[in-house]
Amino acid sequence: MHWIDWVIVAGYVVLVFAIGLAFTKRASRGTEEMFLAGRTLPWWVAGTSMVATTFAADTPIFISAMVREQGIWANWLWWSWIIGIMVATFFFAPLWRRSGVVTEVELLEHRYDRTRTMAALRIFKATYDGAFVNCTVMATVTLAMSKLLAVILGLGPEDTFEIPGVGALPAIVSILAVLGAVAVAYTMLSGLYGVVYTDLVQFVLAMVGAIVLAVMVMADLGERGGLAAAVEAATGGGTPLLGLFPEMGWTLETASFAILLTVGWWIHAPGSGYLVQRLLATRSERDALLAFWWFALCHFVLRSWPWIVVGVASVVYLPGLVDPEHSYPGMIDEFMPVGLKGVMVASILAAFMSTLDTHMSWGASYLVNDVYRPYLAPGRDERHYVAAARAGMLALAVVAVVLATALPGVLAAVKYVAVMVGGVAFALLIRWYWWRVTVWTEISAMVCSLVVGNTLLVLLPDTPGEDWFAVRLLINSLAGAAVAVAVTLATSRDGPSPQAKAFYRRLRVPGAGWERVRRDLELAPPAFSWGASGSACAGSIALLAGVLLATGYAVLGDAPRGALAAAVAAAGAILVWRALPRVLAAVERVPAADPRD
Repeated sequence: MHWIDWVIVAGYVVLVFAIGLAFTKRASRGTEEMFLAGRTLPWWVAGTSMVATTFAADTPIFISAMVREQGIWANWLWWSWIIGIMVATFFFAPLWRRSGVVTEVELLEHRYDRTRTMAALRIFKATYDGAFVNCTVMATVTLAMSKLLAVILGLGPEDTFEIPGVGALPAIVSILAVLGAVAVAYTMLSGLYGVVYTDLVQFVLAMVGAIVLAVMVMADLGERGGLAAAVEAATGGGTPLLGLFPEMGWTLETASFAILLTVGWWIHAPGSGYLVQRLLATRSERDALLAFWWFALCHFVLRSWPWIVVGVASVVYLPGLVDPEHSYPGMIDEFMPVGLKGVMVASILAAFMSTLDTHMSWGASYLVNDVYRPYLAPGRDERHYVAAARAGMLALAVVAVVLATALPGVLAAVKYVAVMVGGVAFALLIRWYWWRVTVWTEISAMVCSLVVGNTLLVLLPDTPGEDWFAVRLLINSLAGAAVAVAVTLATSRDGPSPQAKAFYRRLRVPGAGWERVRRDLELAPPAFSWGASGSACAGSIALLAGVLLATGYAVLGDAPRGALAAAVAAAGAILVWRALPRVLAAVERVPAADPRD
């Protein structure tokens, strides 16, 4: 890179560190300030932070590699999440904010009887999600970042930097160490405040870089007859890369597509992880709902096509590429001039640091709020727990760096985590809307998911030309659902427990699943319109999917299908316009949670 590019990158690093310093005093007041930014985030800040965090350094890498190997339709691996995110928006986001918990795992304390079994589950989930899953994700983005740096900067294992007092280290390791140290430092200092407000900068940089690269690629392809013509010429015609849907038939690809649309979105419907952390940090239930809606719009509609265009076009410009995960950085190196390359590299560094800071904050919140504070060191002052949180962030970062050396690839890691969590999705859905769900429901689903998911890796491994990911996900999801229902019916025969009743008084969950509890407590059903929420949810799915597909067909020059997709989007927009005000009004009429519960 040119020195101008390096100045741009250095400027970004200095800026995010300054933002971290600015919020240090506020974050040091207590764990709610450290982990939830004092529950002060407006919807647009929380939603934008979610988008920025999901744009990790590995995201354009695995998407470009996926479309290069399988075709555009493979993006239904994550496009199918539109359904889950919209279900979460209208049926779960307000409930999360109303719960008043600090972490997702803390909900167990309010939902189930406070027994040793519940405590064991809370400790296990906090450790498993906060440490294992969290560090796996951080390791994945670290691996992705090393691939990006290797291609963009032209660095190999033989390139080293001389570090005073340390000696010669691989250049990529040195750069990653500096970036990681900055992310660790400002996250430890400022907590979620620094995370979300650096995310705003990262989102702007990421979108500018991705869009500029895609526009430059499309402009060059225009001289070759457009994207579709250039790809067909480069591949000899008849390529499946350009299909937005798989070819319908009795094929593994068609089955995978159907599976993703039916069960692939389950795990995203109840909300989880750092997305829930942002919901809990919003100012109100209304802000939580709107934050998720804004996140979905940006995540699926604004970001998809710049990455996909670059990934598909890489078969034209980089035909002999051995590692498909090098396609995106290779296209950056191919197209970006001096100055713009610096912006692009800064955006990728921002994505890397944004993911690290989020997962350090989120992971530490689990370890401190759900393990250390209630069971290992209860009754200490807030400054003690803030110090413990900062130590936890540092420990997670170190473990992630070590784990990165053991990962086989970015896409493989993403799919492994998806299958492992798929088995618990149904249990996490029904625990909100059915009083009979017990702590044993979640335990049994989790054990089933781990056993079945890992067994399927042996019995149904991927082979050249055959990706069995979706089939493994389906089997594990259905097995977990069956076990969850059976265990629920077997362990809830004595009627609603006092803790289940307290949970209902706290959240006022709508639906027939809590009718018996309402009768026992002599409470009227909460203000909630299933019709309005269902219409807003369905309309939002149609709107986002329609715009997503219409944009794709426009890029590919398919006007008839583009017009049909645009019509679907317009119909969805009308539904949302009519139903959303009623949904928000109903949310605002629900009584505030009773803190005694």
